[in-house]
Amino acid sequence: MVARMRRMLWGALACLCVLASCVPVEAPAPAIGGEVVALVPMGGTDRRLATAAGAGGYALRSSRSLPGLGLDMLTFALPEGVSGPAAIDALEAVEPRASVGLNHIYRLQQAAGGRTFEYASALMDWPSEGCVALAPVGLIDTGVDPRAVASSSARVIARRFAPGASLDARHGTEVATVLAHPARLRNAVIYSADVVRDTRSGGEISDAATMIQALDWLVGEGVRVINLSLAGPYNKLLNLAVEAAAGRGVILVAAAGNAGPRAAPQFPAGFDPVIAVTAVDAAREIYTGAVRGPHIDVAAPGVDVFVALGGQGRFVTGTSIAAPFVTARILADADLLAAPTIAELRGQLAARSEDLGPVGADPLFGAGLIMARDLCPG
Repeated sequence: MVARMRRMLWGALACLCVLASCVPVEAPAPAIGGEVVALVPMGGTDRRLATAAGAGGYALRSSRSLPGLGLDMLTFALPEGVSGPAAIDALEAVEPRASVGLNHIYRLQQAAGGRTFEYASALMDWPSEGCVALAPVGLIDTGVDPRAVASSSARVIARRFAPGASLDARHGTEVATVLAHPARLRNAVIYSADVVRDTRSGGEISDAATMIQALDWLVGEGVRVINLSLAGPYNKLLNLAVEAAAGRGVILVAAAGNAGPRAAPQFPAGFDPVIAVTAVDAAREIYTGAVRGPHIDVAAPGVDVFVALGGQGRFVTGTSIAAPFVTARILADADLLAAPTIAELRGQLAARSEDLGPVGADPLFGAGLIMARDLCPG
């Protein structure tokens, strides 16, 4: 409840700041054009909504059951001349149990780095022999090359959700490599949900509907922890899906976003049940591109982190490369996995973190740098 109030306060302050003209007013969040998406409880509500929407001129583009989340998802094409907000109001009016929204776009939060050193494990005091992964993990990202994590005995189970051909799997593979490096986690079972596609004008993107389908699959497969490396605007449908996943005992860890210190909270990291991870460098300084705010939970290495791939590798920067360090820390710790509530998990993560910046939790570093000393001894 306290975390939710902090997020609401932050959102209110951001709105006041815009009204006071202290920052430029942001353009509307990008979304898939010409459609809206509805989530409804399973059990016949989807048929009632589809019938009512059809009578109003809304063409049903797709309908999917999401049993892992206990929801049905319907996508409607907008009638000519009807705006997204007007469609949302109209469809929610004819079916009060429906949550209808735009299909917002989300992007990976990583960039190439430029320095030549490896410091992340030492910064966290991660045991050199590594730890055993205590639960299966899900990645909502690009695909993963299973050959890149074979040295840690990791097993990759993959499914693609984005339309079209799979893209270069480098980003998801780099995140999986951080998780399943043999000096970090052994015997990991990685469920790779490939949600990213390429657009001619917008680059590599995902969207809310695709990410919701990935969440449903991962929850249905019994995944215990989910790592999300994408960020974008608030979306009430994705929020509903995240709440449903968390309500089934799933821990969600997300990159805070690379939109910069003056940006509003990015999502899914900004949702209340999600652990929001920011990035620091080898000197424990905040990544200059990281989003700030009271929703930030913890920090992890995320500036010029060396990721070895195929005997080579590169240095990468961004909050999306910091998030899997926190995910790995949770997967190696039975007490964190057993935390009964998100509030308890946040408290335990804070107790395992080294305070940075002002004393106590702050909008830059959250509770501080997550540490791994004394983890999985022997």
